[in-house]
Order: sequence, then C-alpha cells, then structure tokens
Amino acid sequence: MIKGKILITGGLGFLGSHITRHLDRLGANVSIFARPTSPETIFPNQVPIIRGDIRDEKMVQKAIQGASHVIHLISNFRKGGSDKNEAYDINVIGTQHVLAACRKFSVKRLVHCSTIGVHGNVREIPANEETPYNPGDLYQSTKLEAEKRVWEVYRNKNLPISVIRPISMFGPGDFRMLKLFRMIKKRRFVIIGDGTPFFQPAYIDDVVNGFLLALQKKEAIGEAFIIGGHEYVRLNTLFEMIAEALDVPPPRVRIPLKPVLSLSVICEKVCTPLGMEPPIHRRRVSFFQNNRAFTIDKARNLLGFDPKTSLKEGIRKTIEWYRKEGLM
Repeated sequence: MIKGKILITGGLGFLGSHITRHLDRLGANVSIFARPTSPETIFPNQVPIIRGDIRDEKMVQKAIQGASHVIHLISNFRKGGSDKNEAYDINVIGTQHVLAACRKFSVKRLVHCSTIGVHGNVREIPANEETPYNPGDLYQSTKLEAEKRVWEVYRNKNLPISVIRPISMFGPGDFRMLKLFRMIKKRRFVIIGDGTPFFQPAYIDDVVNGFLLALQKKEAIGEAFIIGGHEYVRLNTLFEMIAEALDVPPPRVRIPLKPVLSLSVICEKVCTPLGMEPPIHRRRVSFFQNNRAFTIDKARNLLGFDPKTSLKEGIRKTIEWYRKEGLM
C-alpha cells in the first residue's frame, strides 16, 4: 500500500474513477481534483473531491498541497478542432501547473497520463515507446507538447516522474465505444475504408494496474510506458468479435475512405473559424484510417505488467455493463 496522500486529477473521468475506486477499496488516502462540471461518482468510501479548473494555477496548488503522489489525468479530448485554445490551455498549460505544484510541495512521485496518439499512425508493427512522434490532430499535438514539458522538468528539476501512454481504453463506464457497439447491434454500422488498419483496445482494469505499478515501482521513474492489452487486431476482426458477442451478423456495408476524409477536412475548415464543432472531423475518421498496434514489452519487463483480460472477455464484460445500465 502506498503511504501518503494520492491526488488524482480527473479522478471522476472514465480512467480516473476506475483508479480512484481501486485505490479506495484498498484503503488508500486518495482525493480527487475535478472539473466543476464533472458528474458525481459514488465510491465505496467518502473520497474528498476538490472542484476546480486545471487552468487555474492557484486551484491546482490547493489540490496538490499535502499530496505525496499525484496521477495527472485531466485533458481536453472530445472535440474535433473547434477548441484550439482550450486544448492548449488544458493539456499544456494545465500540465505546467501540475508540474509547478508538484515541485513546490515536493511530491514524491508524479505519474503523467499521455497518449499513444503522440505516435500517431504508426508504420512499424508493433510500435514501441521509441517509435518516432507523429501526432495527427490537435489533441495528439497538445498532448505531445505537454509530455515534452514533463520530460523537461524531469531532466532539469529532479522531480520523480513516470509517463503512461495508454492504449485506447474500453470497459464498464466507457461511453466512447458505446456508439460502435450500438450500431453493430442495430446492424447500422458502416465501415469506412477497407477495415484493415490495426486496432488495440485496452481493458480498463489492466490500464489501472499499469498506472498503479508506475506509481509504486522505482524502475518507473524517468520512463515512458505504453500500457494496454497484448492483442491487436484488424478493424474488421474487431467488428466481427463485437458482432459475435452481440449475436448479430458482422457489418458488411462499406464506403470509401477518401471521400469521407475530404468531407471531414471541409467541415473543419467551415466550422472551426465559427467556433462550431464539426459534425464530422478528421479525428473521427482516423479511427478507420490509422494503425494502432503496440508492444507492451517494456512495461512487462520493468514493471511486471501483465494484462489479465483478453479482448474477447473485455468485449463480453463491456456489453454486460451496457445492458445492465440500460444502454443497449
């Protein structure tokens, strides 16, 4: 058990709530820093929640003061290009505020959540932590800039830091993949492109374990780790596995990638200057375009990381939760 107070920024989000719940069950002294608009989440015990904006340096310092360990998860993720200033301020400036507060209060360990998106559309299969950076959108670019600031502080200020680049997460509590599951269930899902790019889902319980190992293991200091499941599959295979678990035929309707990609570019050019969220944008289309296939050997070797949930089992558990919650 970790001794001291653990502060989780973004502790009410999908990943953050799972990490918080796990630590809470173990009896850890854990607290949360969350947006004022984040929905309430029920934990086994009463977990203190500090509401504030990651862009507010004083609030970040208030949240981190007294913490011995910090897991920084807050990021601006869901928009598609209409939020350039917001993305930079939350992902980059917000991370700078966390770094400054951790230094000020002599935090013993900071685990920073980056993304595999810093590697973009990978060309080597499987990719690893040394694969060249290749961000492909606003979110990935600002997360890369934030990670660079993290490494600069690690090198120059002697702050004990680890970086996690989680693979695309799913599981109970996730709503990002819900639309995909629903559309396959209703037999309305349309495949954009040929469905051959690789995709590597990561079941949430395994990702949580990776973060906790990085929080505790001395071997994690000064290192970046790709954390996720050990299986990567073609998109076509993923769709077939979901369909099989839902007991429906796999999707067969396809449309060409290039026209949809061109349309997404036009939508962004029209909507972004007006401050409007594009109805279709390149990051959504990139799901059908980009290869995401990684090795987790570094985490295995240095942290003892060992994913327990197969892709098939993770899909089954996720569907069970969707049905339990009346979402499917």
